Amino acid sequence: MSTVALSKVYPKSVKGAFRRAKDGISLLLLTIYFVGPWLRWDRGPGATGQAILMDLEAPRGHVFGLEIWPQDIHYLAAALILGVLALFATASLAGRVWCGFACPQTVFTDLFVRIERLFEGERAARMRLDAQPWSVGKALRKAGKHVAWAALSLAFGMTFTFYFVEAPQAVAEFATLSAGPWMVTAALTLAATAYILAGWAREQMCNSMCPWPRIQSTMLDDHSLVVTYRADRGEGRGPRRKSQTAGQRFAAGLGDCIDCRQCVQVCPIGIDIRQGVSADCINCGLCIDACDSIMAGIGQPPKLIAFDSFANQAARTRQQPQPTRLLRPKAIAFAAVLVLGMAGLLATFVSRSSLEVAVLQERAPLFVTLADGSIRNSYTVKVSNKANQARALEIAVEGPDGLSMRLLETAEGAAGTTERVVVPADAVGDYRMFVAAPADIAADALRVVVREIDGEAAVSRPLTFFTPRAH
Repeated sequence: MSTVALSKVYPKSVKGAFRRAKDGISLLLLTIYFVGPWLRWDRGPGATGQAILMDLEAPRGHVFGLEIWPQDIHYLAAALILGVLALFATASLAGRVWCGFACPQTVFTDLFVRIERLFEGERAARMRLDAQPWSVGKALRKAGKHVAWAALSLAFGMTFTFYFVEAPQAVAEFATLSAGPWMVTAALTLAATAYILAGWAREQMCNSMCPWPRIQSTMLDDHSLVVTYRADRGEGRGPRRKSQTAGQRFAAGLGDCIDCRQCVQVCPIGIDIRQGVSADCINCGLCIDACDSIMAGIGQPPKLIAFDSFANQAARTRQQPQPTRLLRPKAIAFAAVLVLGMAGLLATFVSRSSLEVAVLQERAPLFVTLADGSIRNSYTVKVSNKANQARALEIAVEGPDGLSMRLLETAEGAAGTTERVVVPADAVGDYRMFVAAPADIAADALRVVVREIDGEAAVSRPLTFFTPRAH
């Protein structure tokens, strides 16, 4: 494994297939992030029109046609677990390609380097500028770069708050300096994080602070694809004349590598892939683009540096072809778990009930003995109506004979075993319920049932009933 010196890396720009892939993925991810809060979705009168909004005041989450309630937090936890499994599966197939193409640190660092290149020039110009003594020109270039970095960082931090407060409202609050403390704190904290990590830390975040490189290394096996240098073809290194024949190069002990170091200069991490596979390599493939352009220039075949497997490398040393097996037991197991997990999560989320009931027993006091000898317990019943229209519901208590119940908010006259309520659209009805039963009733003999009147929705929950005997 190679190591990376703690010195500034000046990545050189490069053109090629992997550079275009990185640019396309980065553009897509940045567009999703910055445009997402401005997308509209018609949910009817009185509802938010923002397509993606985590409304902290409601509290509700809206993702286009989906509505996410706080009770749905377990779905988010399951989605995060599947995301981690997807990272493991990706690492087992192709190492740190997530880091090289889609990690937010990589995407923003790449954007910050482009801004630096705009103000300070290409790699050689940036190195000369840093080596020069301070002057007005140098100060202006540096100041312009840092102002652009700060503006981009602030836009990143403010956009994050747009996912929690409607974007037009948030912009107005920031513009009039009336934004709440949490909005200002979140925006400034994320802006500072982006400025420091993407502008200053850069590759040190990837190879020194982030734990993922060490975790993903345990996912690799002999058939995982990683960026490698074909030493059997490239060594020995050294410059040569274009007119040299293959026999002359062989006689001189020269391979295809001309030791131009372009692969090192374009690497955003600053490693030399020719020294061997490194845990610090983010598998971005930029060194492949650089090397392929050099090979084309000297009339040699491409892929001196390429995505390859340890199995293929070992096979070449034995001169026995052994194709990489992408469809191997570990990959199939990861794929099966992910497909089944995503299918199960989607099915349960789509089929989840739009009516939910929570029953909380009041324990001060546990029970009250009434004048006729019956025992009364008190409960708080919370009915969540996740539909976009008001619902008429019947709340009933079922169990042995001799029961009675009433809701403090609605009961009038004699108590029975059912009450009717209307829960507004997209709201939670909160009711205090009194249940009276004979003193000899079993503690687990009761249930509360909430049914939709003229509808099919029904939810049943057990009631624990305290009596002097049970207590």
